[in-house]
Amino acid sequence: MSAAEKKQEADFSADVETLIPEAQSLAASNQLSVALEKVFALEKKARNAADLNSTTRLLLLACLLVRNTPSPQQTNWDLLAETVTSLSKKHGQLKMATTRMVQLVMCFVYPAVDPEEERRREQEAKDEEMKDLAAEKAKKEEEKAAKKEKEEGKKESKEAVEARRRQEAQEEREREKVGAQNAKVLEHMDAAKRIGDTGVTEETRMKIVELLRTVTEGKIFVEVERARITLLLSKMLYTKGKVSEAADALQELAVETFGSMDRREKVEFILEQMRLNYERNDLAKMAIVAKKINTKLFDNAKHADLKLRYYGMMIEYALCEDKFLDICKYYREVLATPSVQEDDARRKETLRNVVVFLALAKYDNEQSDLMARIEAMEDLDQVPEHKNLLKCFTTPELMRWPGIETLYGPMLRETATFNAATPAAKSNAGAGAATVRDGNHRWEQLHKRVVEHNIRVISRYYTRITLARLAQLLDLSPDQSEQALADLVSGGTVWAKMDRPRGLVTFEKRRTNADVLNAWSADMSKLMDTVEKVTHLVEKEWAIHRAGIRS
Repeated sequence: MSAAEKKQEADFSADVETLIPEAQSLAASNQLSVALEKVFALEKKARNAADLNSTTRLLLLACLLVRNTPSPQQTNWDLLAETVTSLSKKHGQLKMATTRMVQLVMCFVYPAVDPEEERRREQEAKDEEMKDLAAEKAKKEEEKAAKKEKEEGKKESKEAVEARRRQEAQEEREREKVGAQNAKVLEHMDAAKRIGDTGVTEETRMKIVELLRTVTEGKIFVEVERARITLLLSKMLYTKGKVSEAADALQELAVETFGSMDRREKVEFILEQMRLNYERNDLAKMAIVAKKINTKLFDNAKHADLKLRYYGMMIEYALCEDKFLDICKYYREVLATPSVQEDDARRKETLRNVVVFLALAKYDNEQSDLMARIEAMEDLDQVPEHKNLLKCFTTPELMRWPGIETLYGPMLRETATFNAATPAAKSNAGAGAATVRDGNHRWEQLHKRVVEHNIRVISRYYTRITLARLAQLLDLSPDQSEQALADLVSGGTVWAKMDRPRGLVTFEKRRTNADVLNAWSADMSKLMDTVEKVTHLVEKEWAIHRAGIRS
């Protein structure tokens, strides 16, 4: 466990103010080594005195001096790497100072930006995100205060109010002091952002990335910076066509455990991990990574873009695994997105996919329940052809495959789901990406679902049927009918027994003596209840009749 940082013993702010112009002048006159020696000497004093602000400024100053000498286009990158590594390994180096230094060096691998404009955008995004949280927190605090006041039954004393005000005033003065100190640090950060990646080649960029990964390795206080620089490394490797290496680099990050990282940024990292695993055909790991995302985040409309990306990748994954029921659920989530609801064409296309993949899913209790709920949706009236197709599966009547193929074939075959030329989902993946089967496979699956539906219907209306008649009703050959029936029996969907020499299929399960006795007992109980009810009604009519005669 790392020791706690000690309390500040001295303030070297005045010395730093004096040293900065002197060091910049020495660096400008080709005396960079002398300037760095002076900076390192004062940095040691500030570090030993636990002067965080001065130490941070000196670390940033040293990096900027190396970066700007003789010019940003002619930086001595070896010297910069040596300086950063040396400063990060100093005994008792302050964590926040190291974090700031890493953040400054990170500016050299990204394009130059206007710091003021960047801060304005970040503040707007932060204000918008925190608005709802602040309102919710204020409401909870009001409820808590009201409850506390009610329980105590009295207000704060004058002394308590005065003490609280003095404490708030002291905290405000401390914030102003810290703000003034941070402003000095921000000057160096802004200078680095204005320089950006000027004069940085791809080879140099890779060296800087490796340098930062080395410096941040094993340091939990720079875990967010390490994650961001690793993401950049992954993108660089992916650009070179090294998909597996890019996925491995990003896979080592457990961003879901980072408490200091924004939730949206976490999801973006995980989505990138999912994408790379999909492209290298590691579907098992992709499914594991996908479970790290809490889908409750998508309830917020501001994260609709992340929601659509997530479910888009999950649909591609499920297509590779033929998990049609899951695809139906994913499309239902996509359908609930406001941007999809506002787009009429996209809403209808999503509705069609919900129906189609629900029809392709294997029959079970969950599929049957979901089919009933979707059939009750009012939005389904917008796609009448698919509504009729769904009704065919919910009605206990035979569906003749030639008729289904004639009626719905031309319409369905034109869609990406059943198109023989293209898969239902396309990706920009490389050669090692997971493959999605074409539309012919899903068309065969639809035929199989129609046959299974027909067998379930037949089992409801027939106790015994010949195999020839069964094949005729299913529009299949006897062998194919036998195989389809065997699959359903093995899956426990229906119960059947086949007498192959006689060509006879029995759907009625043979009952034991106990079953027969229980059925007879139930029938007798029902009969006696009916007789008792009829006797009561007869007695009632006789009573009314006798009362009428006497009157």
